[in-house]
Amino acid sequence: MLRVVAHKSAGAAQKYYTEGLKREDYYSEKQEVVGKWHGKAAAMLGISGDVDREQFAALVENRHPVTGEKLTPRTKEGRRVGYDLNFHAPKSLSVLYALTQDKDVLTVFRRAVSDTMTELEQRAETRVRQKGARGNRVTGNLAWAEFVHFTSRPVGGIPDPHLHVHCFTFNATFDQVEKRWKAAEFGAIKKEAHYAEAAFHSRLTESLAELGYTIERRKGSWEIKGMPASVIAKFSRRTAQIERLAEEMGIKDAKAKDALGAASREGKRHGLTFSDLLAAWSVRLTDDEKVQISKVCYDKGQPRTPPVSAKEAVDYALAKVFERQSVAERGHILAEALRFGFGHTNPKAIKEEFASRGLIGRKIGDEHICTSVDVLAEEISLINFVRSGRNTAMAMGGRGKLTVAAHLSAEQQAAVRHILTSRDQVIALRGGAGVGKTTLMKDAVSAIEKQGLKVFAFAPSAVASRETLREAGFAGADTVAHLMLNTKLQKEIRGQVIWIDEAGLLGVRDLWRVMELAGSGTRVILTGDTAQHAPVARGDAFRLLQEYAGLRVAEVTQIRRQELEDYRKAIESLSKGDLRTAFRRLDALGAFVEIDDDATRYRELAADFIALGGKRCDFPLVVSPTHAEGAKVTAAIREARSEAGQLGPERKFLQYHNLQWEEAERTLAENYRPGLVVQFHQNGKGITRGALYRVTGRTETGAVEMRGEKGETRLLPLAEAKKFLVYEEREIRVAKGDLLRITRNAQSEDGKRLNNGNVFAVEKFTKAGEIVLSNGARLAANHGHFAYGYCQTSHSSQSKSVRHVLVAQSEDSFLAASKEQFYVSCSRGKQTIRIYTDNRRGLQEAVGNSSSRMAGVELAGLTQKELSTMMQSELGARQWREAVESRRGLDRSKTFVQNLVEQRKADPFKKGEVMDWRGYIEMRRNNVTADGKNRSKGHPAGTSKGKTGDKGKSWPKISQHSEALTNKHKETHEAKKLAAEKGKQEPVQKRPEPPTRKALLSKAYESAANHFKKVADKVAGRAAKQPAPAQPLQGKQATPPAARSIQMGNAKIKALPQSNMKQVGEHAAKQKAVDAGKKTGADAKIKQQGKAPIKAPPPPIKK
Repeated sequence: MLRVVAHKSAGAAQKYYTEGLKREDYYSEKQEVVGKWHGKAAAMLGISGDVDREQFAALVENRHPVTGEKLTPRTKEGRRVGYDLNFHAPKSLSVLYALTQDKDVLTVFRRAVSDTMTELEQRAETRVRQKGARGNRVTGNLAWAEFVHFTSRPVGGIPDPHLHVHCFTFNATFDQVEKRWKAAEFGAIKKEAHYAEAAFHSRLTESLAELGYTIERRKGSWEIKGMPASVIAKFSRRTAQIERLAEEMGIKDAKAKDALGAASREGKRHGLTFSDLLAAWSVRLTDDEKVQISKVCYDKGQPRTPPVSAKEAVDYALAKVFERQSVAERGHILAEALRFGFGHTNPKAIKEEFASRGLIGRKIGDEHICTSVDVLAEEISLINFVRSGRNTAMAMGGRGKLTVAAHLSAEQQAAVRHILTSRDQVIALRGGAGVGKTTLMKDAVSAIEKQGLKVFAFAPSAVASRETLREAGFAGADTVAHLMLNTKLQKEIRGQVIWIDEAGLLGVRDLWRVMELAGSGTRVILTGDTAQHAPVARGDAFRLLQEYAGLRVAEVTQIRRQELEDYRKAIESLSKGDLRTAFRRLDALGAFVEIDDDATRYRELAADFIALGGKRCDFPLVVSPTHAEGAKVTAAIREARSEAGQLGPERKFLQYHNLQWEEAERTLAENYRPGLVVQFHQNGKGITRGALYRVTGRTETGAVEMRGEKGETRLLPLAEAKKFLVYEEREIRVAKGDLLRITRNAQSEDGKRLNNGNVFAVEKFTKAGEIVLSNGARLAANHGHFAYGYCQTSHSSQSKSVRHVLVAQSEDSFLAASKEQFYVSCSRGKQTIRIYTDNRRGLQEAVGNSSSRMAGVELAGLTQKELSTMMQSELGARQWREAVESRRGLDRSKTFVQNLVEQRKADPFKKGEVMDWRGYIEMRRNNVTADGKNRSKGHPAGTSKGKTGDKGKSWPKISQHSEALTNKHKETHEAKKLAAEKGKQEPVQKRPEPPTRKALLSKAYESAANHFKKVADKVAGRAAKQPAPAQPLQGKQATPPAARSIQMGNAKIKALPQSNMKQVGEHAAKQKAVDAGKKTGADAKIKQQGKAPIKAPPPPIKK
């Protein structure tokens, strides 16, 4: 673990040095920790070796530690003194070192800390505020004092083993440009903390593996293999103490737990020696545990677990990160890869492998953001499908006069007309919360089905489809996931109409799969709102199509849900993003309940919950951004209801808690521990849908063993991770009258369908221990897939409409706040809105942020026109990346093409290289000749498509890729001319290629590029005046271009159509004769000059 803690007080920092850094958590007289100086800035200041009090105090007071002079320009009250970066070893390693005193362990631990701090030092910056400049400059130097500690804070007077290091880093850095010491900027370092933590553990585990210890990866962490779990638990008393206190106080935030740990510390105990601690620790261990610990040491050097390569680690990281994100921070991807490779790889190897992947990236502020070619291609495919479907279908309203229901508003009528008269395959309707989208949907569907088409209604969630839509009259409405799995339904929708409500909750991959199922004959109608929540999956597809695919959208803005005018106007302001007006109107309604004390505030909410529910128990909807605050709200409501006599005696039941693992995480055997529950939602090999298994352990080969409900054992098929989810068993107390929320689509014991998100009251319990719900459904005692239904997150509340809504949003949930979340939370109610917080002003600032995510095409910076051009091409990963990078303007210097044009202006006969993709994309924007022709479509200057050009020759259509293929190592015209004068051909010195993946494939690229360029030049009648010697063709290159498609790397270039081949052959024959004549004349001229003619290359060797 890596923590970064700021210190803002000089006095507190000096006290921290005396009582914290210099002393262990146990100490006797003359037992102190000796610190060490590190960093380039420390060397520049003239300090090294052991840290003494005077040097430390001088830097804390912003004085030079040698001269005593003032160091940085400003010394003011509250000045940030520095940051304490502390690195922690896992408990198994701490215990191993404490009991064995293996010096090699301490050595590699300190080395891993030092290497990581040195890497972080390279990110050190300082502010630049000169000559109007406002930014940061990298300095790359820091000074820090390193203190190694071996124990944790005591519990019951005795500390536990805990190996960790404090690196107190001072707020000073030397600016080489301004030649002076200045305050350091740690923003970039703090943002790199998650990567630095993973890099530290990667270095440490690799070194430990080299010492012979076996590393056992856990989910996001690791331990020394063979260390008993019971020993780890016995020496983790301080962690257990903090977790117990946090659970009692309802604290789940990591930072809040750190603060709780600081507040609950015991004082350091005086007079203890290390021998005293060893004796106390030994008493806790059983004889068997001591034997197992000894075995860990004796087994050093035994065969290690199967190695993990850097390639496998990066593959895993990319799969995990891009499952739910279109773009990601580079450090986040690297950190995931490093964690996957603990004990096998190191940061250098991971970075090299990452760099070879050709991701598309750019720097935004302090962060390096990137996306993959696959993500970009998926987005462009979706955009292309929608764009190509414009004006390709018949209007669904028929040819006669269109009549729209009179009960609809003018906006709603216009929206219905848009849907019925559109000739686009994909149609969109955008509308905010409560504008009546479902109402107009019924009228539109009725009109469509009168024309003989059938409308199939879908929504992303079970509640939105099987509850909201079915209640509105769409009896067959179902989830989009059901459509993906039901092959019979997929056949039924062909040639009909797919209508997806709440389309804003669909990711790019899911919506693209819908479009693939739709094909060319099925219409698709999307309704949703981009101002509400984005999908959990990768990509904001609905917004992307509106902004990049030219999707024609009808919009409905008049809100109808809220019955009170002031409430409705407040929601209108929220939908427009006008937070100031919205908060002022909510204030006028008396919506805010601002109470500092958590317990008092939640009791107030619980009282309102009961009061608004009335005698019929028609309870309001309670919404909170986070599960942590929702748990506090739930506890308060249940307590109030119990006191009011609305709840009966409690009973204990089993609960399955979804761990929310991504698919990549579910494929890793090391993530599974005994007791976890695996349930299949699709049929697997020999496993039926709904089957439930419990993990029992792992085999010697690392496979996951599990046991079924009937006692059968089998191995978990990790390759089928898409078909199952992983749960953790918990205990939940349920009373008669409780509200329960179903957490998984299922059927009750009596055959009733239960949809994920449904909320029911508990009517009673049967003698068999079953739970009887308010809809009559019976849940088995081991059903497990339910939770309390008192409070929901804003994500799960979207699509709901209720009479009263209560929003719980304190400072604890501000990190999850956004304008989309707040808009969804507040807009669920019809009559009443109340917002419970401890900081009304802070809430307004927190919800000012947007949760809208960047798309891959947005990161690439591509325009709609350039997207259209690229979609017409079959580009490989290499060409995509180079094209996108050039479009973003990463290289502002003149392109290759611009330089080539200037050369040809000076010498029109000069033969240059074919442009590369970087220049090709640059050229596309301004590629219009003086007479208005477009060369990018294959028309040379002065000609037009279908007409004759120079010398009366017809210009056949040339592949757009011909200008993109380049041979960067070809001899230049000047080199050839010079060699001819000397009487021999001297090869041009090539620049050596770096030892990368590109170098390994360079010959294949060069051969394909040369061959395709030769064919294209012949077809276009633009053969070089002095053509390069023909290269012998081998294998597929010897095949005529008409018979195949030319493969260059990942880019597949379509061959010329057969209709042009006769013309190409005639042209090639004429050109061959011309070339032969030129060659004869050239040889005669050379003989007259007394030089030997240039010999033609030998023919290719026939196999």
